[in-house]
Amino acid sequence: MRILVDHDGYDLLNLGGVGMLQGCITRLLQQWPDAEIKVIAHAPERLEQYCPGAAPIGRTFADAPYVQVFPRKVRLASEQLWRIAGPPLCDRLGRDDRGDGWPRTAIEAVRWADVVVAAGGGYFTDTWWWHAAGVLSLLSSAQGLGKPTAMFGQGIGPLHGRALRVSASRILPRLAALGLREDVTGLGLALACGARPDVITVTGDDAIEVIPEAASGEASALGFNIRAANYSGIDPETSATVGACVVGAARCLRAPIVGLPVSRYANSCDLAAISECLERGQQGIDVALPDLSSPAELASAAASCRALVTCSYHAAVYGLAQGVPAVCLSKSRYYDVKFAGLSALFPHACQVVSLAGHDAASRLRQAILLAWFLPAAIRSAARDAAARQRQSGRAAYERFRLSTDSPREFAATVPSRQPR
Repeated sequence: MRILVDHDGYDLLNLGGVGMLQGCITRLLQQWPDAEIKVIAHAPERLEQYCPGAAPIGRTFADAPYVQVFPRKVRLASEQLWRIAGPPLCDRLGRDDRGDGWPRTAIEAVRWADVVVAAGGGYFTDTWWWHAAGVLSLLSSAQGLGKPTAMFGQGIGPLHGRALRVSASRILPRLAALGLREDVTGLGLALACGARPDVITVTGDDAIEVIPEAASGEASALGFNIRAANYSGIDPETSATVGACVVGAARCLRAPIVGLPVSRYANSCDLAAISECLERGQQGIDVALPDLSSPAELASAAASCRALVTCSYHAAVYGLAQGVPAVCLSKSRYYDVKFAGLSALFPHACQVVSLAGHDAASRLRQAILLAWFLPAAIRSAARDAAARQRQSGRAAYERFRLSTDSPREFAATVPSRQPR
């Protein structure tokens, strides 16, 4: 079996995205142990580190010598434009280059593959419309060639842009499998775009596959993440308010603070944002700011926490899956949707605090104290919820395999959509 995997971050600089990719590849290999897997990735050395054995498919032309004269942003923008327009253009021209040879580009890899899969992410939204458009374009090309396609671990919405919805309405009805991270927003949007109910499974996040199942040991730290980026809505004033609340809570609880950086991108570096947020007023408090470089390290750091405060979706996922209560901070519609879905999957253990409004600091302090003193039964229930999501995700991949390998056997199965 030859499998091409598209995903949410080709530079592999977000540990949440890396965890989802690892979970996807792990589950694909559970179904096809001898599969040959190629991944669209622009950092071959990081792909080898995180997903040994998977082969990278690099950029089509952005790194070619003859375009190095252009600024990097121009080259990357043109590469993304080609990801959107290239597959349908080549399909119309009837190109079939290197379909049986070693694929060098994404378009060649679609022709090489037996199935094409989009791994999990939060890119199917107006915020990241250009990335979603590229992924959908690649899936459309595969579908035009009669290749089975699937999307797993998808966080959908907010989704108001007409062009993206029109594109989704062409591709989603032809998917053989669609795994959704949540059903508060994503399920309705998927159905509105024509996805077939019988192929939809609500699985939670695919990164749960690689998060340890065992309960964390004795934990005494307060975990912390802040995402200072345009799409998060976190400005310096908000960051200072959050930092003061976290430091004050840690001092009151006599707890050390552990940073939980997820994004390693230069323009949205969590470690730098956490450090800046906590730089004032932390005298007398033990603060650890590890430069986490892998999902395994993120899981270990989250497990050392008794509760965590986060602007990052995946810092919350890595904690909740191990029974660590999460206080999730939102100041944008994008994160409102993400955290609402996560809260529904982990009731009581996941609190969402809007940072809009004059009383945000008071509400945040109350939420931190509530999370810190949550009883063991609720923490155990969060781990049980993660176990159900893990099994639901594995079942979704199994049904995808059956739909491609054994259509008659697949037709006799009854899909289970909910991981409750």
